[in-house]
Amino acid sequence: MKIDRNQLLTVLSEALDSIEKEVLGVTDYHAKRVAWLCIQMGKKAGMSEAELSDLAISALFHDNALNEFKQDYANGKLLEGATGQKHCIVGEENLKLISKEREQLRGFILYHHENADGSGAFGKTTEEVPLGAQLIHIADIVDLEFALGKAKKGDEKEISLYIQSEKGRMFSEQAVELFSEVLSVQIFEILSDTCIQTLQLDFTTVWIEADRGIAELFARIIDYKSPFTKNHSIGVAQKAEYLAKCYGYDELHTEKLYMAGALHDIGKLLVDVEVLEKAGRLNEEEYQHIQNHAYETYRLLSKISGFEEIRDWASYHHEKLNGKGYPFGVMEQEMSQEVRILACIDIYQALTEDRPYKVGMHHTKAISILEELVQKGELDGNIVECIKREFNDGNDIQKVEKTALFQCSICGYIYEGDAVPYSYVCPVCGQLQHGFYRIE
Repeated sequence: MKIDRNQLLTVLSEALDSIEKEVLGVTDYHAKRVAWLCIQMGKKAGMSEAELSDLAISALFHDNALNEFKQDYANGKLLEGATGQKHCIVGEENLKLISKEREQLRGFILYHHENADGSGAFGKTTEEVPLGAQLIHIADIVDLEFALGKAKKGDEKEISLYIQSEKGRMFSEQAVELFSEVLSVQIFEILSDTCIQTLQLDFTTVWIEADRGIAELFARIIDYKSPFTKNHSIGVAQKAEYLAKCYGYDELHTEKLYMAGALHDIGKLLVDVEVLEKAGRLNEEEYQHIQNHAYETYRLLSKISGFEEIRDWASYHHEKLNGKGYPFGVMEQEMSQEVRILACIDIYQALTEDRPYKVGMHHTKAISILEELVQKGELDGNIVECIKREFNDGNDIQKVEKTALFQCSICGYIYEGDAVPYSYVCPVCGQLQHGFYRIE
């Protein structure tokens, strides 16, 4: 199944902005503003269409790994001892899953926090940093400092003074010149909150296969929203895939259900983490806020062409057969088998997975709860029976199919986890790894 990479990353960037808002205080549609500014500067620099596409993709996705390392920040600033390298390294690695064929964009995300004088995350000077990274850096910082979505006439003078004062220290001379050429009162209207959300970015459309790596990348980003839900999305995807095979779905159908499972909670990226991690009982307003994540999943995935089935399967996972679910309150006849599978698996996964505050529930106890929901008219009894049968005797699909052993390439520590870990900070030597050596 082919999907529009540009649409995919634009949607993900919108969701990721909520993380960057929590950690760094950016405004809505920050990544899209950065991408638009980079495209304009890239055109001024004479970049080709292919180069502009690479730049736009990197700009949209520039802080894709921030969610994973947000503990390195407090009040919008790096904590003492933190360098900001980790999310740049992992972000660059993640980009390879989306843009495998483009070597030219290497370093765009890795070095987007480098300062011209070498005082950035990796200590690289302008001469060592690709122009794409320099442009992302200046657009990122200016939008963070001046909230361009709310900028007004007269602010362009202050912005100009700021970037000129930082020329040679924070920003390269070329980046300042290009930004200055783009800067005008007119761009404030384009970048305003009301305009930017519907603006179509001007860069070449690239179609890619919606493969397992992309699904797992999305699930990883989603689940790092909170340690309470770590591994939830990938667990739902894997168990849904297993049931799809039990029901005889063909390969494409199975892959689509796996993708829906991986993406079902993407709307949670827009939920306030304080509400998501609240220890006590939620009040009515907080409960409504959390419930809204299912609608946000629907809204976000609606922006991807050809995703209608995956969107519905993913966003209906809290619907009930008796019509008492959310976000739409659909009735039994409107719930496909795929929706019913995800509705059952989502609950089963949540009950049986370990979380920081609890040990996962035993299969038998989890099934008894699902059976009670069947009696209430909420879940499909046939699917619950299938889960009861297939996942019995401790058959944890997530661990059986996905656990492997990897060895740290630096100190030799053996790590047990996902078959293809994207990143891992070794607890022995403290080094950030990418691609541990797999050992059988």
